Amino acid sequence: MSSLINKPFPAKDYTFQYISVGPEDFEKGHECKLPQTVSWEKFIKDNKTVVITGAPAAFSPTCSISHIPGYISYADELVQDKDVDQIVVLTVDTPFTQQAWAKDLGLKDSTHLKFASDPGCKFIKSLGFELNVAPGIDWSGRWAIVVKDGIVTYAAKEENPAAEVTVSSVESVLAHL
Repeated sequence: MSSLINKPFPAKDYTFQYISVGPEDFEKGHECKLPQTVSWEKFIKDNKTVVITGAPAAFSPTCSISHIPGYISYADELVQDKDVDQIVVLTVDTPFTQQAWAKDLGLKDSTHLKFASDPGCKFIKSLGFELNVAPGIDWSGRWAIVVKDGIVTYAAKEENPAAEVTVSSVESVLAHL
C-alpha cells in the first residue's frame, strides 16, 4: 500500500488536460476540439469523491483489454451506487490521443469519466507512480487512487504493470469505496 493513504491529495501546483467526449463528437465535423487544462487542486475541491487510475499508454494491450474497459463498464455503478463524482484515466499521452482512445473504447460521454493527460509525467512522478521505460523516459505506471473529501483513502501501484491487473482494477477500487 502507498504512503499517500489518509493524507490530503497532493494536488497543489499540478494540472491535467483532457478533451471532452459527447454524442456530437461522433458526427462528421466535430472530431477536433482543443484540450481543457484543469487544476488538480480545484478538481479535487469541486468533487467529493474522485477515482483516478493511471495507465502506461493509450491503445496498449493490457490497458485497452484488461484495465481501462472495466472503468467504462462500471462507470454507472461507481457514479450511481458508490457516489463517485469523477473518474479520471491518466496517462502521459497527449489529450488528443486520450480522446481518441476513449472513443475507441466506447466512451460516449465524459461527464463523469475523463481520459486525461499528464504532460511530462510531472504529477505522476510527484505521486511516485511513474514507470521508467528507458533512461530519462518516464510513463505512468499502472495504479489507482480514491480521494474522498480531499483525503486519499486508497492508493496502490501495480508492482509489475506488464502482468495482470490487480490493485489498479475497477474491482479493487469498488472494494475500497
